[in-house]
Amino acid sequence: MPNRKGVWQRGQSGNPKGRPSIKGPVEALAREHTEEAVRTLVELMRNGFPDTVKGAAANALLNRGWGSPRQSIEADTMLPPVERMSLAQVEAELARLGVNGVLEDPYDEG
Repeated sequence: MPNRKGVWQRGQSGNPKGRPSIKGPVEALAREHTEEAVRTLVELMRNGFPDTVKGAAANALLNRGWGSPRQSIEADTMLPPVERMSLAQVEAELARLGVNGVLEDPYDEG
């Protein structure tokens, strides 16, 4: 429940169950047109104009058939979770990453 300033209390959500899903009916409707949609993508890939349409259709076909390409990310896994770091460790890591200035507590009501 929000406080007098209209700010939610720490750890509480204004929408605890999340947005209602319409996935079921929409998903079923879309699946009814799968074959036609794939044929349309193939047609666009072969005959679309301009070439960006061909590329977009080919990409859509590949992603649906094989899944999106994997993306690699770099992560510094040598750090402990921030919950187990001291304030000095957090500040040192922020300084190393180039984060300057004073960080404000978003939950501070003062």
